[in-house]
Amino acid sequence: MWKVSRKSLSLLSLFLIWILTSGFEDLDVETSAGIGAVMENVTSDDIEAVQLEEEWEDKVLARVDEYVTVRSEPNADSKALGRMFKGDGGDIIEQVDGWTKIHSGNVEGYVDNEYLVFGTEAYELAQEEVTLVATSLTGGLRIRSEASTEAKILKNVEQGAKLDVVEDTETEGTEWIQVQYAEEKTGYVSAEFVNIQLELGEAMTMEEIEKKEAEEKREKLKQQLASFQANGNEVTLLAALIQAEGGNQPYDGQVAIGAVVMNRVKSGGYPNSIAEVIYAPGQFGVVSNGSIARYLGGPKASCVQAAQEAINGYTTVGSYKHFRRAGADVGPNSIVIGNHVFY
Repeated sequence: MWKVSRKSLSLLSLFLIWILTSGFEDLDVETSAGIGAVMENVTSDDIEAVQLEEEWEDKVLARVDEYVTVRSEPNADSKALGRMFKGDGGDIIEQVDGWTKIHSGNVEGYVDNEYLVFGTEAYELAQEEVTLVATSLTGGLRIRSEASTEAKILKNVEQGAKLDVVEDTETEGTEWIQVQYAEEKTGYVSAEFVNIQLELGEAMTMEEIEKKEAEEKREKLKQQLASFQANGNEVTLLAALIQAEGGNQPYDGQVAIGAVVMNRVKSGGYPNSIAEVIYAPGQFGVVSNGSIARYLGGPKASCVQAAQEAINGYTTVGSYKHFRRAGADVGPNSIVIGNHVFY
């Protein structure tokens, strides 16, 4: 049986559309009549379907709950180059042995076909998972309180600004798009002055992922710091640090950890609050790796007591401002308590 490829059918359909719009003057009567009969059944939906198929023919979308790894070769043992996350799309470069080589963002590599959808199926999934975005085509685009040119102007945005689409609507024959322009704030823009499209995500390299995770960790630490400073609950914060660093250590060792923090606060060479000393970059491993967070909700009683005593001025290590895991080499100007050496 003679088969026609999907692309050939799309091109044939577009050719027929071109014939329809160009007229039949240069065709013989019989051919014109035949084409005319076919085109009578072509609807605007058919045209849109052809155009959509052409647009998405060489595109993929990640079909994942979290992410899929992009690899250097078409096998699961090759080097990880990056990741495609939920909602990320890409362009097809080639397909081989159940794998597809894609280009997305700054990543170019192979993805297992099990975690991809292709063509119009990718488009259908994108409608469920990907944000619809309105991009301003003009400077000073007006966002209004209602779908009307008479409504109050809430904000003007510059050309190229991207706004998440909330809902399409239509008022008195004029198309309007409801958009979100700030957190929990919405308004309406005229569809005439925006371009509406699905905003596919892009894959990230492993380096980009590491950088993003580090930034997110720093931001989380900043938020925690701001929260404790606002609430003034520094006893709990110090107790959480003591438990994370020495919850299994003797009580004197727990007090010593709290005293190290308080000695820094009083020294003038460090920040002058408990929270800022604890969250200073690179000072405490349990803060850098985030493990302190598991104790912030309720450190154990001995650590709370040790924190309170340290804040009140009690110390078991004098004015020492540092500690580390005890090893074979312990200097003369140091104190060993449990598994820690203070200096």
